[in-house]
This record gives sequence, structure tokens and C-alpha cells, in this order.
Amino acid sequence: MEIDENLQIFISEGEELLQGMEDSLLQLENNQSDDEILNTIFRAAHTIKGSAGLFGLDYIVSFTHVVENILDDLRNCLIPISSELITVLMRSKDFMALLIDGIANDDEGDKEEREVLLQLLSAFKAGSD
Repeated sequence: MEIDENLQIFISEGEELLQGMEDSLLQLENNQSDDEILNTIFRAAHTIKGSAGLFGLDYIVSFTHVVENILDDLRNCLIPISSELITVLMRSKDFMALLIDGIANDDEGDKEEREVLLQLLSAFKAGSD
């Protein structure tokens, strides 16, 4: 599939945002009280979600929206930061990277992995005891 220039920019910027997200997730384990780290992670997910929406990449929007909601709950202190959650967020970041990498081939990612991650994320959602 031929990708237009704007979509190529989205892919490139998405990869950069995800690298920043990974770096910040690694920092978060040692600096759990640093709001700016959480804000950086949230902004990366929010930007990817919004940009994917501009291109009609609904499968990226829907998955990233769930990640964004968990990050928003973290920012609002509705759920605690834990190493288990950081692991799930890192795995979700990796899946988002695969989704972005797959754009050129119309690859919407492994549906089983998507479902597993959505279940793992929902277990952390505020109010989901």
C-alpha cells in the first residue's frame, strides 16, 4: 500500500511518541510520585489516539482510548501505580507500536493479543473491583 506523506508523518511521530512513552514508563517505576512523568505518558497516548482518528484508523483509536482512560485514572489518583500495571502498559505500548508499524500493510494487529490486553487493562480500571 502506498502511504501518503501525512500518514508517513503520523507513523514517524507515533514511533517517537511511543519511544518517549517507554522511557517514561521505565522512569515511572522509580518515580511514582512524579506527575510530569504520568502527564508525558498520557499525552503520548492522547496524541496518538487523536492523530489516528484524523486518518480513520479506528482500530488504533479504540485500543489507545482504553490505554488513555487507565492513564487518566492514574493521573487522577483513582488507581494506584504498580509494577503489574506498568508491565501491562508497557505491553500495551508495544502493541500500539505494532499497530502503527502495520499501517502500511493494512495490518490491524493480532486480535487475540488485543483482547488479552483489553482484559488486562480493564482489570485495572477504577471501580472494577
